[in-house]
Amino acid sequence: MPLHSAPAPVGVRGDSVAGVAAVVAPYDGAGPYPLAFARHGWRTIAVVPEPNARPLAYHEAPVPKEFTATVVHRGLRRTVKALRAMGVSAVVAGSVGGIHLAERIAWQLALPGADPVSWLLRCDRGAQAEALAAHGVPAPRGIRTTSLADALTWAKTCPLPGYLLAPAATGIPVEAVACTSELQISSVWPALRRLAAFYSGNAHLVLTEPLPLRQYTLNTSTTARPGQRPEHAVTDAWADTCGADGQMERTDLMPAGGLLTRALSMAAARTLNALGVVCGPATLRLAYPTGEGMDAADGPMVISAVAAPVATVADEALAAAMGRDRYTDVLDAWIPPSRAPLVPAPTGQYIVRARLHPSPATRPWLGRFLRQLPTVAAVRESPESPPAPSAPTPAADEVVLSGDPRETERDYRLIRALERTEQFLKDGP
Repeated sequence: MPLHSAPAPVGVRGDSVAGVAAVVAPYDGAGPYPLAFARHGWRTIAVVPEPNARPLAYHEAPVPKEFTATVVHRGLRRTVKALRAMGVSAVVAGSVGGIHLAERIAWQLALPGADPVSWLLRCDRGAQAEALAAHGVPAPRGIRTTSLADALTWAKTCPLPGYLLAPAATGIPVEAVACTSELQISSVWPALRRLAAFYSGNAHLVLTEPLPLRQYTLNTSTTARPGQRPEHAVTDAWADTCGADGQMERTDLMPAGGLLTRALSMAAARTLNALGVVCGPATLRLAYPTGEGMDAADGPMVISAVAAPVATVADEALAAAMGRDRYTDVLDAWIPPSRAPLVPAPTGQYIVRARLHPSPATRPWLGRFLRQLPTVAAVRESPESPPAPSAPTPAADEVVLSGDPRETERDYRLIRALERTEQFLKDGP
């Protein structure tokens, strides 16, 4: 079905709208879609489940004002009928919580989208590991379960120096926790299950083998034209550096044409095919096996994937460095490229995202100080108190540095020095 064959939405002149996109479950705000679609002359409609049908974290989430209309989902048949009448010609997930419903709606409207039967493959670590293994793609060994007893039994049958415990649901703001003993697993288990259910409605956890310290994050865009196989492209790739506790310390934008980026891109394409991604954005976490018993010849290991937009505090700096917003590429999944596509004009800027762990006492002045550094492009200060049950690990602030490589590294080292100097952090500048 042609993407632009749908009738104009009710109340809008047929020659004034190029298309209408339904954005399903935009729980974390409007994100990039309303503005990105509007640049192409498209309208965006928010599709939101009733409050009681959402994860607890988003019961009170308001509909962003950027959308031109709202449809409350009270049953698939009614929602599909309403969207068809409004001339919807593209359906996208506005968050990880909207993946399943977006795929069901797109399927009913005969619009581009993945098979909703396999939706867990695009947002669940446990389901992904099983599917990847079936396709010969390396993934961490582990177990997906809601039972602590089953998790401990698996740990006994697979004795390792340590383990990672994480929500099965991907794309939610809950960090994996490194555990070295059954006692630690048992201690963290209840709080992590509550958090997983709070943000995703899914209380399953995954217990996996520890991962190499060097990891990579790839943002991708997949386009599928009628009668053609999906085409996967990496919009941006990042080299992640984790600390001894397994938590990310920094992530660096990688050169687009580098050999490592190309190798990771090939692994990403295999992964997206195995997970049934046929259009739209996805974010992958990969690692090269370097631990004992791992074979680097097998290629990158897939940690997790989420087929939904993942907006970050670095997006504005990334657009400035690449010369083109990455969400423009994502829209190619639903909007055919123009005859004269925009040509990216990379600036060569270096980008580093650094995660910080300041104490509540240092937060007020630290944020002000960071914003005065010449290469600091953005600062994200997390809430002092999480809105959910207590997290096993504290939330981290983040700072984005962008500019000349040497100047960026200089400011990064200064920030880390301030972090290490406890007396300086206590007294203030």
